[in-house]
Amino acid sequence: MSREKSFVAVILLLFWLVLGASLRDKSLAFDELLHATAGYSYWRYGDYGFQPENGNLPQRLAGLPLALGSYTPPATDSPEWRNSQAPVVGYNWLYERGNDAGRMAASGRAACGLLAVALGALVWAWSRRLFGPAGGAVSLLLYVLSPTILANGGLMTSDTAAALFLLAVTGAWWAMLQGLSAGRLLGSALLAGGLFVSKASAVLIIPVVLVLAIARVLDGRPLPLACGRWRCEVRSRARQALAFALAGLAHAVVVVAVIWAFYGFRYSAFPSPAAGDRFLAPWEYVLDQPNPFAGASRPPPVGAYHAIDFLRRHELLPEAWLYGFGDVLHSAKIRRAFWNGEYSETGWPGFFPYTFLVKTPLSVFGVAALAVAAGWTSRKARVRADRDHGGRAAWLQLYPTLPLWALLAVYWLAAISSHLDIGHRHLLPVYAPMFVLCGAAAAWLRRGKDREFAPAPESGAGVPPAVSTTAAGDACATIRWPGVMLCALLVLLAAETAWRFPNYLAYFNGLVRPAEAYRHVVDSSLDWGQELPAARRYIAEHPEGAPYYLSYFGMASPAYYGISARLLFSFGGPYARGNPDFLMTRLPPDRVDEEVARLQRERTTYDLMGVGQIGTDVYAVFLKQASELRLAAGTYLISATMLQPVYYYGPRGPWNDRYEATYRRLVKQVGPLLDSDSGARAEAFKRFDLDALGPLLDQFEQYRLARLTSYLRSREPDANLNGAILVYRLTDADLARALD
Repeated sequence: MSREKSFVAVILLLFWLVLGASLRDKSLAFDELLHATAGYSYWRYGDYGFQPENGNLPQRLAGLPLALGSYTPPATDSPEWRNSQAPVVGYNWLYERGNDAGRMAASGRAACGLLAVALGALVWAWSRRLFGPAGGAVSLLLYVLSPTILANGGLMTSDTAAALFLLAVTGAWWAMLQGLSAGRLLGSALLAGGLFVSKASAVLIIPVVLVLAIARVLDGRPLPLACGRWRCEVRSRARQALAFALAGLAHAVVVVAVIWAFYGFRYSAFPSPAAGDRFLAPWEYVLDQPNPFAGASRPPPVGAYHAIDFLRRHELLPEAWLYGFGDVLHSAKIRRAFWNGEYSETGWPGFFPYTFLVKTPLSVFGVAALAVAAGWTSRKARVRADRDHGGRAAWLQLYPTLPLWALLAVYWLAAISSHLDIGHRHLLPVYAPMFVLCGAAAAWLRRGKDREFAPAPESGAGVPPAVSTTAAGDACATIRWPGVMLCALLVLLAAETAWRFPNYLAYFNGLVRPAEAYRHVVDSSLDWGQELPAARRYIAEHPEGAPYYLSYFGMASPAYYGISARLLFSFGGPYARGNPDFLMTRLPPDRVDEEVARLQRERTTYDLMGVGQIGTDVYAVFLKQASELRLAAGTYLISATMLQPVYYYGPRGPWNDRYEATYRRLVKQVGPLLDSDSGARAEAFKRFDLDALGPLLDQFEQYRLARLTSYLRSREPDANLNGAILVYRLTDADLARALD
């Protein structure tokens, strides 16, 4: 192994270790529990009903170490399993069945981090081919020091897989366009198959490859063909277009085969369709049809939904893949989001450009500016020197980097027009090609005649030799400050990245102050459920702040992390299975008294309201104690995402008169259950319909928290836990102002 490759291997190894170290003291991000549970079910049970809207490949990778480990399996005989309720099944599996959730998370994250390592290697290799060893080193350093890459590269999600395969397929297709051979065709097609089992955004590769194929045909250079020892050249543009069309058809065949392989060559999403297993939502939902239980007539699907329905009825692709693609298509139409104090269900064109601006280190923008300056200087030198090619000088310079520009253009157009403005992580695929192009800045590190601004042509790609830039080199021989600036920017980036360790998900570059980021963006741009350990530490260090209250956005278990706080309304976690204030537990008929006694010992904050029978089943009914249902002066830990009324089922957006009227009605209805007189409380409880009590308490909790956070948004937090959880110390007077 050469010294250069040894350097790259060491950098990527250190990068992988830093990924793991930065997540060691972080709870699971929101989607990680879902991905890990789905991947485990794919390997162990061949059940593809869980999370089909996310990629099969990254979920399999996350679930592989869990399937190989000796962990207590999830309860596969539960109604939640049969209904593919990944939030409930995953929460019970990781946190309630005696498993070591921390160890499970570490192993799954370590496996998924390998995707980030592979992407880093691809960034280096591509940049090195274009801009030489120095360019490759610059691009690699930008990649491994990027807070966005570090924040998402080690998570058990599909974002890194999508970024990896989008870049890999773009490069492989471009190489195939320069010289079509059986090996290049097969490699490109297999990578495309990997992309289509990684994330639904795989469809964005279609316009990318079309743009590149058209550009290649218009370029007019002969197309080398090779199959074994046979060689020839295709000079006709029409025949080149035909060859590329046939290559595209071959890609489609391989992609379909790869998709079928990842689903075990089985159409049904469930191993035993007759057992009654089903998706979390009915097929009508993903086909954008009316609810089948509402009694409305169902018109036939239209547009893309019609195509999905056709493929489903004829079983041309696996059921789970089709369902997942339709689910993403349906969900992307309307998705609640928050940005700079505004709330929307259809997003904003400026959301992703804004997050890119405020969450990308300023030093990276400086390196990009140097790369642009290097390219511009090279262009002027090439135009002066390239007398033979005339007006093609600029095209010859652009041509080797064209696939990177095409990928960036298509993805940015899709991001700006998207309604899915829920997280900066969706921009992960734009960083890798940008870092490759930034390798051009390495030209400033060379001196005199050795400086080469123009990208080097790919070997054997049929690209004319790069035109000498001696004139440019001589002109810049005395200009050393850009090279010094480049080194300084890389050192600054390294220092800032080290300083922000390990809080990369909540990184902001100073254009937005990190402590005030919650006023600008939330969700996976800032608070994705990762800071429960920080909440535990804060509570342990400030015992005088008791009692503590927590409103949490995430799928992890506050109890597992030892957080001694009363749980307010939260999105995910314990609330995934319903409001925990009111519990009805089915009892074994032959051990009713024994089970009731055990439950009373375990549920110390609940009152037993009675034991009754529904049909042939016996149930124990528990209600949170009145003191637990009321709010008191103390310390309130509010996830940044819960502070903004986005993920509430009722009150969304700013508080208004309609919400106030609903809140007052709920206070009046639920008030008797908050009475400290146990006798009066028991009498009031008898007047409630048990089927309606759980939803009523849930609605009350939501409106009460929405009113409280409406007040909290008008004041500064008393502390900020890594940007994701805000701390408010409230007195009785504060609560009176907030709630009454």
